[in-house]
Amino acid sequence: MKKRLIFVTIGVLVLIGSVHSQRCDTENETFRAIQSEHAYTKGLFELDSLAEAFETWTLESSARGDTIMFIPVVVHVIYRHDVQNISYDQIKSQIDVLNRDFNWAGGDHGKIPEVFRSLGQACRIQFRLADRDPHGNFTHGITRKQTDIEDIGSQAIYHRSSKGGTDPWSQPHYLNIWVCELEGNALGFSILPSNNMSERDGVVMDPNAFGTTGTVRPPYNGGRTLVHEVGHYLGLRHPWGKGDGGGCSTTDHMSDTPKQEKENFGCETFPHFSCGGQTDGDMFMNFMDYANDSCMLLFTKQQVQFMRLVLRRNRAALFHSDGYTGLSKMNERSLRIYPNPANDRLQIEFLHHDQLVNVWSVEGKLMKVLRASASITEFDISNLESGMYFLESEDSHLKLMVQ
Repeated sequence: MKKRLIFVTIGVLVLIGSVHSQRCDTENETFRAIQSEHAYTKGLFELDSLAEAFETWTLESSARGDTIMFIPVVVHVIYRHDVQNISYDQIKSQIDVLNRDFNWAGGDHGKIPEVFRSLGQACRIQFRLADRDPHGNFTHGITRKQTDIEDIGSQAIYHRSSKGGTDPWSQPHYLNIWVCELEGNALGFSILPSNNMSERDGVVMDPNAFGTTGTVRPPYNGGRTLVHEVGHYLGLRHPWGKGDGGGCSTTDHMSDTPKQEKENFGCETFPHFSCGGQTDGDMFMNFMDYANDSCMLLFTKQQVQFMRLVLRRNRAALFHSDGYTGLSKMNERSLRIYPNPANDRLQIEFLHHDQLVNVWSVEGKLMKVLRASASITEFDISNLESGMYFLESEDSHLKLMVQ
């Protein structure tokens, strides 16, 4: 019988040294989450049900999807010492790694054993530093704050400005990443997606394992710790199924990852067997294991499809966020809507040329396709239920509230 897994995923790897130890506070974090965030904990059961349905192929294929998805990212740098106030170049190097590895664009596929190589796949997910903040202002997607709190990332206060941390930007609409001191050997952690979002939703990273330049230290200087943690942020578990290396009886719900007893550090030699009945051994080069950065190499096809499913089901507002526009100036948007909130009628003004406008629900369902034949066109939206919607054209992403 498969065990039901309820846990908050906490970071990976050991920073330096030949003896592999792990600073993993899974039990403490699980207890803290259950005690302080009951709705979040309930939502984790629903995530497990989704994973089980995915594993048994009882979900409709249309729920999996294959369109390119864009995720706006805000990086909150919290530093005690000036050296921890990492540069823009270091941050950009990390975003570049996310886009490379999530899109199967690395040049090291030949290092993957042939038996596993065909399982790798691009996620078709693009990460962009936010260029619009929650108030609609232009931004570079980076905040900075000095603090006097030691190891603030390990104290569950990194997300509270009143405690010395930095408040998150709207978590449904941005991937929040806090780069700050972590205690001991932990390099990062992520909060699993729940149907009821945690107040700490996002990723926390140590500056010594973030990006490929600046403060990073080998063997975790390739930016792949964050690739691992964003995998958790999008619903993936470790290949051994539980956060503490729980043996060969648990599951990660991915049919194309072999059963695995526990984590693998360093760079194992293929084949490496940890569970009886394995045909080809552990997939120790999977991004969700604990290998050195140079030996973390792939997401499998099932992992890719599940992350995309979670993005549509649990993080749909993120998918339709207007935190990234791609415009050099906010006033270059070619689309305006009014009134907002709206009732039965909506006017759309095209500033440059006519465009198609897709209207999406927060669940990621396409509700309407609008096309204007004049610079200002009025549309009937009386069939839309009350709630939040997202309007998307080729260069604009707007929120619409229907009353």
